[in-house]
Amino acid sequence: MALDGLDIGYGGMYVNSEENPRRPQGALAGEEGRPIFGRGEIKMKLSLEQVFEIAQYSFVRLDGAWFMALAGKLGREVAWEIDVEAWKQFSYVFAKNIRRHFIPNPVWPESFLDVLEILSRILKIEGREVFVGSNIITVRVTDCENQKAIAKAGIADCGIVTVQTYQGLIKGLFGKEVDVFVEHTKNLNRGDDCCEVVISMQSGV
Repeated sequence: MALDGLDIGYGGMYVNSEENPRRPQGALAGEEGRPIFGRGEIKMKLSLEQVFEIAQYSFVRLDGAWFMALAGKLGREVAWEIDVEAWKQFSYVFAKNIRRHFIPNPVWPESFLDVLEILSRILKIEGREVFVGSNIITVRVTDCENQKAIAKAGIADCGIVTVQTYQGLIKGLFGKEVDVFVEHTKNLNRGDDCCEVVISMQSGV
């Protein structure tokens, strides 16, 4: 596949340039223009959008596979506890990284909504509506890849993880000292018409 000058073949990776049109990267070269570990004959071209779709699929499936493997080894209750903690930590560092590189002076609620939009695109959370009040944000989702995967597996409920993730995003963006209340009031996995999350900023912003 070719991405902005990156040409990835079946057995190796090349960087194309006028000086070195077929220089192998990441491997010792065997014959000229080929890495010794592969033949580099099968190639496909993918757009950035297609690569992003693959990344979306991989993220959700890796999360599910990790949970299933953990549940198989340690039991579902332990796996669920660890999964909640993992999403709590991930959402915090995710938002903190965005603040460091893109939103140095976050503003409530606009900056939070930007971060939520980014994460929602990565996780392929679609069919989403956001209602913003004076100090309350309500998010309703009718189409979510994580929810679909959980419903298909029938082994968990994403409600607690959703609460922890929203809290982590806010604390990563505005600081751990902020006081925010998050409630998952509706849940697709429990037969509701949507997943609804209500966020209320108490203090600290």
